[in-house]
Amino acid sequence: MLSENRKSTNDLAVRGASPALCSSVNAIFDCNIDNNNKSNNSQDIEFSEKKELENKFEPKKRNNIILRDSYKRIGYLTKSNRVSDCGSFLEFAHEISDFGDISKSGKLHNANFCRDRLCPMCSWRRSYKIFGQVSQIMEHIYDDYTFLFLTLTVPNVHANELSVTLDHLFSSWNRFTGYKKIKRIMLGFFRALEITYNEEKDTFHPHFHIVLAVPHGYIKSRDYLTRNDFLSMWRKACKDESITQVDIRVCRTKRLSDDFDFSMDEWQRSVHTNDARALSSVVAEISKYAVKDNDYLFPEDLQLTDYLVKTFCDALFHRRLVQFGGIFKETFRTLQLEDVENENADLIHINSKLNPALSWMICRYNWGIGAYKFARSFVESPSEHGAKR
Repeated sequence: MLSENRKSTNDLAVRGASPALCSSVNAIFDCNIDNNNKSNNSQDIEFSEKKELENKFEPKKRNNIILRDSYKRIGYLTKSNRVSDCGSFLEFAHEISDFGDISKSGKLHNANFCRDRLCPMCSWRRSYKIFGQVSQIMEHIYDDYTFLFLTLTVPNVHANELSVTLDHLFSSWNRFTGYKKIKRIMLGFFRALEITYNEEKDTFHPHFHIVLAVPHGYIKSRDYLTRNDFLSMWRKACKDESITQVDIRVCRTKRLSDDFDFSMDEWQRSVHTNDARALSSVVAEISKYAVKDNDYLFPEDLQLTDYLVKTFCDALFHRRLVQFGGIFKETFRTLQLEDVENENADLIHINSKLNPALSWMICRYNWGIGAYKFARSFVESPSEHGAKR
């Protein structure tokens, strides 16, 4: 909800703002800021969120509506109502300088996210946050460790076996990490669950993506483990000799990117082409949330959508999907990072919050018919930042 203390732009300008701030902000607000109409005012600003709304938020919100309708059809009415309200408004903040200049680049400042496990909007925001957290941790400890990227799989299963298979997968991981050979090299880890769906065979593929922090010099040490060593121990942990695949690679370059979408695209171009992967590619892959919305939302096949939504929803219920351990967990605490799986997790501020010493112009957009429409704008002063904290 909007703060009662927030004032209109003109009110703030009258009550003591600098002349430069008054003239600049009022000129902007005299414009007709609209997604579809260009202003005739000479100081018209093309705000940065316009493309972000069109290319990122709007597709997620449209998929969110597909999920809402599916929840309703399968009888999950509480979830349907909660998801329905997700992203109904978005507010972007633009910094106002001491001279009254307004930044074209805006930051998401406020929104009403539902945090449902399968919500496309919230899963996307959660992946952004995971990417940022894992990147921060790996940057922080990079000089002291070598990183391995490990993928552990189990055979594909049908829907009625998925929940039991996930129980088995998690217990197998606990056995695997308890083996002496693993404990000697694994000084820390980040682990994420992913489940993909094979429509042709109607099967589900649960697997873990893991980054391991191992000692420098590990590759030439007597503790070095080959791919077959990992495979043997994973088979033992799973009690399943039919498993034929594990993937283990060394992350050789530091090149971490703050641009999550770029890194994902980069990974998709480079996957399986190199034995070694850049950290940006590794972090992008493990940051993908457990289930991608295009794996369970099929607007042209509502029956399949309902089947998959119910299967994933029931199988993921009350499960922890990401985990930090060892030096990753210690650094997570040192950096005072937030648990992304907490029901109150902040999915708005991914990398940083607003500078409380500055004034900001807030642009609010409301969800309309298939798109976000500009609703109104106002200025939030430094004193109001402090009151909110």
